[in-house]
Amino acid sequence: MKFAILGAGGVGAYLGARLSRDGHPVALIARGAHAHAMQTNGVTVQTGTDSWQARPTWIGEDPAVVGVADVVIVAAKNYDLAAVLTQAAPLVGPRTLFLTLQNGIQAYAQVAAMYGAERTLAGLIYCELSIEAPGVIRSGIEPARLTYGPLAPLTASPVALALAQACNDAGIQTTVVADGRTAVWSKAIFVAAMSAVNTLSGAAMGPLLADPEAVELLTATLRETQLVAEADGITFAADPVAQALTIARTMPTTARSSMARDFAQGRPIEADALSGAIVAKGRELGVPTPINQALYALLRLRMQSREE
Repeated sequence: MKFAILGAGGVGAYLGARLSRDGHPVALIARGAHAHAMQTNGVTVQTGTDSWQARPTWIGEDPAVVGVADVVIVAAKNYDLAAVLTQAAPLVGPRTLFLTLQNGIQAYAQVAAMYGAERTLAGLIYCELSIEAPGVIRSGIEPARLTYGPLAPLTASPVALALAQACNDAGIQTTVVADGRTAVWSKAIFVAAMSAVNTLSGAAMGPLLADPEAVELLTATLRETQLVAEADGITFAADPVAQALTIARTMPTTARSSMARDFAQGRPIEADALSGAIVAKGRELGVPTPINQALYALLRLRMQSREE
């Protein structure tokens, strides 16, 4: 399969390296020092016990020179999503699918609006990936776990199923589900709460889960978001709050959300696409979200104070 990865930062470069090492043609669309380092030296992946390197087929800024891809993995941050999607048209052929991996609940709808619901796979990835240095990706959790599915009532196409096989063969633990939206909401419930509390408190996962008041705050935030999801027509097979807390307890005690890392390093954060999107969806559906609203307001104020 031929892959194009839009926004090949930590997550995108890691997936591209995995797939490339397994023999697939991969184009990484990236920019800046990170792109230049990957063009020169390939992608280096560092885990807790290993370090390895891969050289994707093509790395650069312009998707127009890549040609048609079987799968376009959309790995850009939410705040860059609209810009990268407008550049993706040259990648699209008769069978091309888009796989969204953004945190939050908005990305798959944006892709479906631009390229069609039948081309859209709503996905999520559980990982701890960061750019250690330009061209060098550190993975704190192995294996990374990928889940995706079509937008119900659509069903998974042969390309969607072949994608799962390719990812599993490449060492990415992958599951295809009947409705990708439910999977995305399941992670959004987890990520929005953890990211906000992690960023605002400055505490890593271990200290958060060791503090009873913090756990109560997390639980209340998770439950509030679940109510928004259910009002949006999402049905969960199991309790998403219990699942979120279980996932949190399996993570390294030193783990921090990507939002917390971005904030600490002076980069933009995805507050609008996480807590902000849940608040907006709650207002749209008539579901009160006072806890998410408080966290969102505090995140906005922290960003404003940093920029002054």
